[in-house]
Amino acid sequence: MPGLNASLYLGLSGLQAQQAALNVVGHNIANVNTPGYTRQRAGLSAGQSQVEGQIYFGTGVTLSSVQGIRDRFLDLQIYRETAKQTGADERYAAVNAIASALGDTGSTGIAAQIQAFFQGFQDLSTQPESAALRTSLLGKAQAMVTGLQTKYQLLEDQRGNADQSIGALVAEVNTLTGQIARLNQRISTEATPGADNDARDQRKTLTDKLAGLVGINVAESSDGEYQITLDSGSAVLVTGISSLDLVAKRSGTGGTLQLASDMNGTLVEVTSDIKEGALGAKLDLRDNILVGFQAQLDQIAAGLAGQVNLAHQTGLAADGSLSGQGFFLNASTANDVSNGLPVTLSAAPATLQSGPGWSTRYKGMVNLLTVNAALVRNPSLIAAASAGGAKGDNTNALRMAAFQDDPSAVDTGSSTTGFTSAVAALVTDLGSQTQNYKAQSTAQQNLVSALQSQRDSISGVNLDEEASNMMTLQRGYQASARFISVINQLTDQLVNQFGR
Repeated sequence: MPGLNASLYLGLSGLQAQQAALNVVGHNIANVNTPGYTRQRAGLSAGQSQVEGQIYFGTGVTLSSVQGIRDRFLDLQIYRETAKQTGADERYAAVNAIASALGDTGSTGIAAQIQAFFQGFQDLSTQPESAALRTSLLGKAQAMVTGLQTKYQLLEDQRGNADQSIGALVAEVNTLTGQIARLNQRISTEATPGADNDARDQRKTLTDKLAGLVGINVAESSDGEYQITLDSGSAVLVTGISSLDLVAKRSGTGGTLQLASDMNGTLVEVTSDIKEGALGAKLDLRDNILVGFQAQLDQIAAGLAGQVNLAHQTGLAADGSLSGQGFFLNASTANDVSNGLPVTLSAAPATLQSGPGWSTRYKGMVNLLTVNAALVRNPSLIAAASAGGAKGDNTNALRMAAFQDDPSAVDTGSSTTGFTSAVAALVTDLGSQTQNYKAQSTAQQNLVSALQSQRDSISGVNLDEEASNMMTLQRGYQASARFISVINQLTDQLVNQFGR
């Protein structure tokens, strides 16, 4: 049967196991404030028994494992919801930044400036030959055009900022995926499967950051490697020990950044597949949200140019001559902007293409809107009178003033509406989206906070629990030391008695 020497090894195993477990407790306590750290638990198991005759004798205790306490399902939930949270945060911040400018209800607001412009025609109708009223009308027209273009440029600046951010975010995504792939390699080659807890914590922290940048799906293979794809599944970001970069390339000279996945030398377009995270939000802002507000301003500008120009072309100037020219012209080409052509104007003056479906042709109308320089040089050319009217006729001025309340003045693509309704729709849309993204942001923040609190309750370090574990292990260490002391005394007595 085992003797006193074997008993010494029993006590020694106890000392070593308790000390190793105390080291795990100390590691937990040292990392109590380390972001992303997962508490570890020492696994103690009895040593393999030895047989003497028909009796099995224990051989002490060993430290069999150091296990990180984590919930993989919670991690996956947090990755998914974090992407939605950062996406909502980015959208809310951008829309809120333009809300005060586009939603301005004061004298510099869109509604007030359009109203002042049409009021200028109304005022001119009271004294059609007044040079002062004609000059005032032109000033109000220019203020309205400047106001529209300033707000349009604000949206364009926001789009430019979003586009510039995309390149930096793509570089950050590629850096993170490369680091995750390297940790995959470290984990897959660990001596004991599941033992490198600190590497797994580092990978989890990096994946949390990646989820904040782009929506992802994460799966863990049998050997512990993360396999990461875009949440749409259209591209792989990390597979085993390899990472596949996103590539940002401009679509032509001065074009916007478009994204592709470099699938081992083959570029796969993914711009439209990225919906969440900061990167998805920037793409959505640049390509959809801000463009939508610009489109509404373009529709209003097209309505102004189309309706006013059609009436002005057929009216009479102060000297009784037929005007034949628009109130608004494109400065670079001197063409009438009433035809609603996109970006540049090359066609001769034409009538407004009216009716649902034509709104897509109005892109860039705000920036094309320019008060006719000929009228600015000679306000008497403003066509306040109608053909056949007597001297001092004001019917064309009244006709143009009435466009303010024309329910079919603005083509929205699906229907027609008046200027007041079009501006109100823009402000309402802006306010609705601002509140919607704010609500989404708050809801996602609360959800992610709740999930993180749940994860912390499972994986986080609890100092009270660690103190209790430390006391238990301390007692175990002291008991093992006392056991060795007793065996040592027995050995000493045995040696001394036999030595007499």
